[in-house]
Amino acid sequence: MRFLVLLVAIFFVFAIPIHSSAQPWRRGMYDKYERAPYGQFCPGMRGDPYGARRQIRTVNEARHALEQYFKGIGKEVGIGKLEERRWFFIAELLDSDGFLIDKAIIDKRTGRIRSIY
Repeated sequence: MRFLVLLVAIFFVFAIPIHSSAQPWRRGMYDKYERAPYGQFCPGMRGDPYGARRQIRTVNEARHALEQYFKGIGKEVGIGKLEERRWFFIAELLDSDGFLIDKAIIDKRTGRIRSIY
């Protein structure tokens, strides 16, 4: 009888984490969002791409990459000042009223977008 109770206890200790929503292949804390901000949470082995996935050389290309990213996820975000640095661009992201809601960087080598605010 003790062996059976121990076996059942061990089963539950190892089986419950399998069904937990906090596992890395699930969306976890981003379940309530359509998509996680900047990066589209990577559920698979290689994950989803985000950003342009190509080199971004000019401010206009960076602006276009941001516009395409936000258009693709259905968000209406304005792009304010774009500033060029050595390895990346810094973009101000504005809401519909023109207020700053975030700052993001766009990597020049990969086109990846990341929040820095």
